[in-house]
Amino acid sequence: MIPIIEVQRRSAVLNHPSLPCLGEHYTINLTAGCPHQCRYCYAQSLAHHPGWGQVLWYSNSLDLLSTELRRRRKPPRLVFFSTACEPFVPDECVLSMLYSAMELLLEHSVFLLISTKGRIPDDFLRLLARHSGLVHVQVGITTLDDSVCAAFEPNAPSVEERLSNLRSLLGSGINAEARMDPLIPELTDEDGSFRALCRRLAESGCRRVVASHLFLRQANLHMLNIRLGGWSFRQMARRLYTHEFDDFCGHGTIYLPSTDYRRDKLSQLKAVAADCGVALRLCRCTNPDVTSECCHPAPPDADAPPAQSFLFEP
Repeated sequence: MIPIIEVQRRSAVLNHPSLPCLGEHYTINLTAGCPHQCRYCYAQSLAHHPGWGQVLWYSNSLDLLSTELRRRRKPPRLVFFSTACEPFVPDECVLSMLYSAMELLLEHSVFLLISTKGRIPDDFLRLLARHSGLVHVQVGITTLDDSVCAAFEPNAPSVEERLSNLRSLLGSGINAEARMDPLIPELTDEDGSFRALCRRLAESGCRRVVASHLFLRQANLHMLNIRLGGWSFRQMARRLYTHEFDDFCGHGTIYLPSTDYRRDKLSQLKAVAADCGVALRLCRCTNPDVTSECCHPAPPDADAPPAQSFLFEP
């Protein structure tokens, strides 16, 4: 386990994320850095990233959050956990603060959007289940192949643990789906790999997934040395990563496969997913040239009756 270094936060806890589809809402990152050390993580390029091998924990975040909520005329409609780190860091102090922060926000009727590859403890399942109309969880999983996960997500929980997360969430009555992000061209976006995963997701009770292809920044170029059997990241990237997307989220240029590649793949993958009984949508943040779909549900209307449905329908 990567050591957790306690530090004090000097800025606000609630921040507007730079991701276009979440820009009007808020995010909370209780840590900087992440124990998973995913090779594709865009957060490596952010100024506050502490670098590989350490996780900074902002131990005063709960007090700051309480103060910020008291000073606001209205609470946020939606808070995302988290844009730049794993929320369920396996550390007692971090988890205790995360629980208290989520509980506080739910008591203020704030909708929680949670993205995780981590293990979700039972006490969190009970908390989220009690407020199921205000919770949506996306479990990150892109393949059933643990060797691929080991190469790209070396410290993340196994495939089976993530599928177990999904089953536990859905079994507890919590709105949950798989987040296939990032898909890696000619590796995890191939028909066989994708179809096998969709079948397992359907068997686990999952009926919705959101997907997007990997994008590259300078900070991710160390992945170029990854080889799996006859597949080479370097060779694939040289052929396919030809599309420049300037000023992405205000943080410079990213590189993607061409519009035609992503459009064709989306069509194929939607058909494969539907064949397995799963509805797939694409995140528009890195695909504005391909789709207008959003990667998350809208928060419930504050003026609507509590029973009103607000999730995407297949």
